[in-house]
Amino acid sequence: MTSPLHSPLSTRSLMVCIDMQRLFLEPGDWFAETGLSILPQCERLAQAGGKRCLFTRFITARNAATAQGTWQRYYRHWASVTRDHVGDAVMAVHPSLQAFARPEQCFDKLTHDAFDSETFAKHIRAAEPDALVLFGIETDVCVLATALSAVDLGYRVIVVTDACASSAPESHAACLTHIYPRFDQQIELIDTATLLQAWSAA
Repeated sequence: MTSPLHSPLSTRSLMVCIDMQRLFLEPGDWFAETGLSILPQCERLAQAGGKRCLFTRFITARNAATAQGTWQRYYRHWASVTRDHVGDAVMAVHPSLQAFARPEQCFDKLTHDAFDSETFAKHIRAAEPDALVLFGIETDVCVLATALSAVDLGYRVIVVTDACASSAPESHAACLTHIYPRFDQQIELIDTATLLQAWSAA
């Protein structure tokens, strides 16, 4: 479900490409195969965004013992994706996006929500964007968590529906059909072509 943007974008708008990493886009326990299908859209958005496209990376715990609170239980269950098991290389942005993901545009986070990264949060506050355009994986986890934090902080949020994916298709569909529309005054849903047209006009 998409709808027209509430208002035009401007040169203060920012894109945020969420967690399009090898960890999720290569075979493994967290492989979100549907993420491969959105790579072309993500590449188009990142290219258009240029220096105004930020990238987040979900960095897993070194092991369960180094995690905080219930994340310890989480990583005991998902020991196969801890960095002691999979290494650090798979935390990198997918190769097709690396050319756009300059070091100063990349922000690491330890939780689902990008705003839990103080570096990311400070960068956003300093930029004073009039809109945050979100895309990446997963629609129902890290994209959702980041979108809801952005809403609570008062940012205009735009989710690019055909540039989001999840390893759980039913949850992906539920978010786009039922969850995001609940925030229709604060979260706008748009497709890549329409977003790029609005971005170019700005």
